[in-house]
Order: sequence, then structure tokens, then C-alpha cells
Amino acid sequence: MKENLEEENIDHKNTDISRKGFISILASLFLIFSGVLWFKWRRKEIPTKFIGPTVERGHAIRENFLIPEGLTPSSVETAIIGGGISGLSAAWYLRKHGYANFQLFELEDKTGGNSISGENRLGKYPWGAHYLPTPGENAHYVKELLEEVGALKNGKYDERYLVHEVEERLFIYGIWQAGLKPLMGARAEERREFEYFKDLIVSYMHAKGRDGKSAFTIPVSKSSRDPKFLAFDRMLASEFLASHNLKSRRFLWYIDYCLRDEFGSNHTNTSAWALLHYFASREHAHNLVWPEGNGFLADYLRGQVNSHVLTGYTLRSIVKEKTGYKLYFTNYLQEKPVCIRAKNIVFSAPKFILPYVYPELKKDKKEALHSFAYSPWMTANILVNHFAEEEPAWDNVTFASKSLGYVVAEHQKIGKLPHARTLTFFHAFDEDDTLHSRRKLLSMREGEAIEFILRELEVPHPNIRENIEEVGVYRWAHAMVRPVPGFISGEGVRLLDKIDTNFFAAHSDLSGMSNFEEAQYRGVIAAKKVLNT
Repeated sequence: MKENLEEENIDHKNTDISRKGFISILASLFLIFSGVLWFKWRRKEIPTKFIGPTVERGHAIRENFLIPEGLTPSSVETAIIGGGISGLSAAWYLRKHGYANFQLFELEDKTGGNSISGENRLGKYPWGAHYLPTPGENAHYVKELLEEVGALKNGKYDERYLVHEVEERLFIYGIWQAGLKPLMGARAEERREFEYFKDLIVSYMHAKGRDGKSAFTIPVSKSSRDPKFLAFDRMLASEFLASHNLKSRRFLWYIDYCLRDEFGSNHTNTSAWALLHYFASREHAHNLVWPEGNGFLADYLRGQVNSHVLTGYTLRSIVKEKTGYKLYFTNYLQEKPVCIRAKNIVFSAPKFILPYVYPELKKDKKEALHSFAYSPWMTANILVNHFAEEEPAWDNVTFASKSLGYVVAEHQKIGKLPHARTLTFFHAFDEDDTLHSRRKLLSMREGEAIEFILRELEVPHPNIRENIEEVGVYRWAHAMVRPVPGFISGEGVRLLDKIDTNFFAAHSDLSGMSNFEEAQYRGVIAAKKVLNT
């Protein structure tokens, strides 16, 4: 009996200890949970806002549009649709050659397209295209423009605009290395792949087709049409690389970085021709940069044709007539419908818009539009009041990341602020399903966007969150055309080059790649067609 009582007492004692331990655990969890809440409460709230583009205006084309009755049309000989680089270049070229009977209509409140820029207390910064490679021998119109703006004189580029050192750096193994090729810690076989690919590209840089043209040049339309080169357009970049036994993780990451940067794609969904063109068409180019990126050039072009520009106009419908076209717009600034009668149209907007606004588009042209795929992008400008003790490069990238890193708007400035910087962060959604990516991008809330960005930036800069003053986010739902296999060599470009009688296409998507040179070229060629009508 005594033994049983003692056992019972021992059991009670153990039970009491368990209760105390349990209470201690609860108290500890409460403190931890309270600490987490306190940390979240104390963590700095970062002012974040979406800047644009104006989605509602763009999506208005999906709505049924009833042509207003009794609307008196105004007349202009040539209507230019879209105020991106192609539209501005068409207007610039027309004005330069004494043609003034045109009007340019832009959806947004500001022209520039992917080359628009913004400004904060430190100065200007880009919202999209942020550099221009020095043009090659065939990019005549780019050189002409650069001479006008004073960036090119007597065959030499103004050093103020050539990107200053340090140009590029890569965060790898916890430190920064010079250049973007991930060679730090690379094995001999991995280095061999980079060297082999470099030699391969050099061979294509000097290759000529049976038509006497360079295999790969800018503008794209001046590249050789020799079947032996166009055959690369019918295969994936991944197939081409595998055929040369180029397969290391480091090498493929670098290739994907380049393809995301140029096309918003990767080696598993990009044409091999486009991959080779990217490297072989301007291997020796240097980058021209301005604080606002290519906004510098967009603003210049706008300044040359400003009296011909109308902003806040959404195109709703185009009706063909015997002697031209009637174009119906919604003027968002005055909230009213507008009708314009024009003999010629220069369509400088993306081609996927055409079926919505031009019901008379022929069936083969509508079918050709299925080959046009557009990659979504997100851009953010982040004002950091105490960035880092060391001077960043112009272009700063993290190895193994799917984002494109950031560029520094103040890089070219002399007498920079001690540590404050504007970082322009880029992310291209390179997945195969562009529609899913687009919906994902547009469904993001501001808080989700900043956390998405900081997950990338906190890898090289763990303390950046506490030093951010403000963040602006730009969601480019249809940022750039993607050169999928078959696009360059296919019939789509030929069919849509001329949309209808005196209805001319002008946009970089006709080239299969979204860059300044192609946009300008397409705009100028359309302007030349107008001058010849």
C-alpha cells in the first residue's frame, strides 16, 4: 500500500512538471509569435504604386463598339496609330522630308512606348528600354538620328553617352565578379563551353549567304535569306545548343539571361536563328546610355513632331471607304468619341490589336497573327537613400536568378550623390504560356510586387529594404514580341507588312524582336511608303 501511494505521488509530481513545461512552451510560443508580430509592425512600410500602362484604355478594344451617329469627321492625309518608337520614327521621317499632313494618335498620356521614362528627386530613369547598342553598318537611320542628337559626330561617339566603367557585374558565391559570364569557380569543361560558343559566333559574324548578304545583321530584314541560315529558324535554340554539346548549368543560365533580356524568352522556346542573331549581329557593339534610357531618344523624336501628336486616344474601329478610311477613337482626356478620315494609315501598334479594330482584315492575315507571341515584363524603379558603400556597376545581375537584375540611372553622372541611387529592376516572364504569365502579372497587388522584387534584391543586398524611399512598378503585359521557331522565316511577316491598300504596318513585332533599331526601321520604311503613294 505504501509503495502504491509513493508511485501515485511520483505520478502526480511528473504530471505537475509536464503541466509547467507545457505552460512554459505556450509562453515561449506566445513570445515568439508576439515578436514576429512586433517585427512585422516595426518593419518599414515601403511606398509602392503601379504606374502604368493604362490597362482599361487598352482593353477597351475588347468591348463592343457602336459607331456613333452624326459624328462629323476631321480629315488628315495620314493617320499614325501608336506613339512608340516606330510611330515616332515614322512621324520624324515624314516631317524631315517636308510632309506635314499627318497626325499621330497615342493611347497613353505620353508617347514613347517601351522607351518611356520617369523622374524622381535624383533625376530621370527608364521605365523600359534602357540602352542602345552602337549601330552596325546597316543601321543607317539609327546613325542619322544619333548625329542629330549629338551622340555621333564625324564617326565618333560622344564619351558622355558610352557607358562608363564598371559596366557589368555578377553576384556569385556571395561576392561581385566583373562581367556577366559566370566564370568564377567554373571548371575547365564549363569554361570550354564559353570559349567554343564564342568561336562559333565569330564564324557566323563573318558568314555570308548566297545572296551576298551577311547571315545576321540589323535590321533583321537585311539579313541573308539563304536557306542554310533560315533553317536555324525552324529549330529551337535548345536543339542547336545540344547539337554542339553546350549543356552546362552555367552556360545555359547565361544564354537564358541574354534571351530574357532581349526577347523575354529562354533557350527552350526561342528560335535558334534568333539566338545566333542576338550574338552575331552586334558582338562588338558598345552601349549608349542615358539616365532615362532610350527615353532620351523618344523625347527628342517627340520634340520634332510635337504639333502632330494627340495623346489619350484609344482606337476603337477602322472602316474602309472607297478613297481611304474612317478611324473611330475614344478621346479619354475629353471623354468623347472622335472620327478621323484618312487616306493612309501607318499602324505602329502591336499586330494582335488588328482583329479587334479592323473587322475587314483578310482571313489569311488573321491566321498569320497566330504566330505572334508577346512576352510580359515587369519593371520597377526603386529609390534607395543609402544604397551601398561600394560603387555599383551600371548593370548588376545575380547568378542563377530568373530576373534580370537592375541598372543604375545615375551611373553616367559626374559628382554623384554619396549613396542614394535609383535602381531600375527588370523581370521578364519567359514561360511558354504567355497568357498565364500575363494574367499573373496583372493580378499582382502592390504588396506582392514589392515582395517579389525584394526576394531578388535582398540576395546581393540583405539590408536594402530599410533604405528604400519609394517604389514604382510598371507592368508591361505585351512588352515584346517573342521570336518563336518559324516566325522569322514564316509567311506572317510578309502577309502583315501591308495590311490593306495604303494601310501600312510599322512596329518592331514585324521583326520578331523588340529593340530600338527594329522599331525605328519599321517606322521609317512605312513613312517611305506613304511618301511614295
